[in-house]
Amino acid sequence: MLGHTLRLDDAEEPWAGSSARPLIATEHEGAILTVAVACRIEDHPVEIEALLDTGATWSIIGGPLARVLEARLGTSGHAMILSTRFGRIHGVLHELEVVLVAERGESISLSATMLVAPGWTGPVVLGYQGFLERIRFALDPGVADDDAWFFFAHAG
Repeated sequence: MLGHTLRLDDAEEPWAGSSARPLIATEHEGAILTVAVACRIEDHPVEIEALLDTGATWSIIGGPLARVLEARLGTSGHAMILSTRFGRIHGVLHELEVVLVAERGESISLSATMLVAPGWTGPVVLGYQGFLERIRFALDPGVADDDAWFFFAHAG
């Protein structure tokens, strides 16, 4: 690593040139988010701390933001039922623009397949299928929680 750019095998081209400090074990509306990263979804002006969950099949958006998106997008996407630890959640899969916010390097924007489910009461979740599979990412836990780094770049 040189600064906050991830390089592999002393390669000249960085493997991931963008990075940000994730929030580790942070409280969010009564739940603990193991690893949370800053992002913006569609044209929503406020940054969101989203749960980075490599074990989640799909990304999911619930609550007020989902209701706003649902009103704009309608129900024309692929309807599905997602089984979660909170029970079954009904929603619609949509392609949405997600921006991962960088502290070092450039923020990146990508199209993500996300379940828009107003009944979801948990945090915004960034899951593997349709999102994490489309980027390069690495977590460096550092020597303390406030020294952790999330590295990311477009895949390929």
